[in-house]
Amino acid sequence: MKEIFKLISLFSILIIISSCTYEEMAEKFIPKEESEFAKEYISKLRNKELEYVKSMMSPEILSQVNDELLLKMANYFRDGELISTKIVGSQVKVINGQWSGNFTFEYEFETGWNLANAALRKVGGGYEVIGLNVYQTEASQKELNAFSFSSKSALHYLVFLLAIIVPLFIFTTIFICVRTPIPRRKWLWIIFILFGVGAIAINWTTGQYAIQLLSVNLFGAAAIRTSPYAPWIFKASFPLGAIIFCFKRRHYIALADQANKANQPTKKASRLISNVRCRGKRGNTH
Repeated sequence: MKEIFKLISLFSILIIISSCTYEEMAEKFIPKEESEFAKEYISKLRNKELEYVKSMMSPEILSQVNDELLLKMANYFRDGELISTKIVGSQVKVINGQWSGNFTFEYEFETGWNLANAALRKVGGGYEVIGLNVYQTEASQKELNAFSFSSKSALHYLVFLLAIIVPLFIFTTIFICVRTPIPRRKWLWIIFILFGVGAIAINWTTGQYAIQLLSVNLFGAAAIRTSPYAPWIFKASFPLGAIIFCFKRRHYIALADQANKANQPTKKASRLISNVRCRGKRGNTH
């Protein structure tokens, strides 16, 4: 009953999380004050308020920029009326007590789209800009990062198929493991089978891939997307536990067969003894 309750609780949590929209999640988890500062700072750059832009930069960044470069970045924004501004990325970390964050915004103009991000760190009671970038994009990030099989490489298809086949193989092996006569600690085998080791990961939008030797993935695969604006990342692992069990299974079956054969004479002998006793009792009654 405890295991069933845990499973129900887990599924309930997953349902609650999945029912939340990205906007609701952003409202809860993206630091509002810091993201608003980054948004306003980028707006100052777009409006070419260069003195303010430079005044908030860290000494390291300020030494690498000049008015010409900042104007070039400001002119990189699309022309026309600004239709909408959305935050599409947020990364925050604290290392040795030093807070830093990176916020990315998507701008929709009448003439096209822009991405801009500002990286900040806290200094005293304020902020310091440690990074600033502006990009032009052909469409919205939702459209660019939408899942599609159009114009995908052979590696895309390979990783995608592995991300389906490996979990199916693991689930099938777990079912076989449950039905296999294992002398003791069958649950250790189940845990071992559940995880895949190592991984090949691919960014579905860009096609960039990585080999992750130290990765461990539940069910041997993963499909990750941090937001509706982010690209899908597919991972497929090597089902080491499932493969090893497939080889060991014959050994366990052989042991079970030997044990059954060893018990058969004993059973026959017990039956003979019981028959003799029954006959003996019948003889005494007569």
